[in-house]
Amino acid sequence: MRRVWLRVVLAAGAGLVSLVVCSGVVVAIVMLFSHTTTFGFFGSGSGPRPIFWVGLVGLIIVAAAGLSLPARALGAKRDHVTNTALLSVLGFCAFVFFVVVSLLNPYFGVPLALMAIVATPVIGSLYAIREDYHHTVRLDRATVIVAAAIYCASLLAFWWVYAQDSSLPYYLVPVYVAASSWLVVPGIVAALRPD
Repeated sequence: MRRVWLRVVLAAGAGLVSLVVCSGVVVAIVMLFSHTTTFGFFGSGSGPRPIFWVGLVGLIIVAAAGLSLPARALGAKRDHVTNTALLSVLGFCAFVFFVVVSLLNPYFGVPLALMAIVATPVIGSLYAIREDYHHTVRLDRATVIVAAAIYCASLLAFWWVYAQDSSLPYYLVPVYVAASSWLVVPGIVAALRPD
């Protein structure tokens, strides 16, 4: 029993570190974009300079390294860690894309961005244990139910925040709720995976 709790804490901690690394990557991407792009009046600006694309590739590599931590905590080995990190990077890139879309239409982009941020640890955690362990109905069902509950809670937070006249920090509440899945889902997978 003590070993299971240690495994859960280790997986949840790896999810937290992964979340912190990826949050830093998002902030770095925004700062890099703002420093390498010039905006002019009436569309006379220019696109990002080549250094932006080099920096973007480097930041995605850093995000992939951070996203590999939960897979390692769940027991994935060698090439399987790389495959899990690549799948998770796709989810992370979908989140960033839908955040940009939400700037144009928040009622379309935000629910999809929240879905992407919740789906990233679900896909990564379940794929991480695919190689060495057989999935059980109990594990898959519990993971999907928890992920759906977190997603629904983040949608409720989204509708509540946008119905209020709130300041900027409150607009991030739905993202905070959805990002909690990065701690909870790896912990649940660690607790319920068959030995």
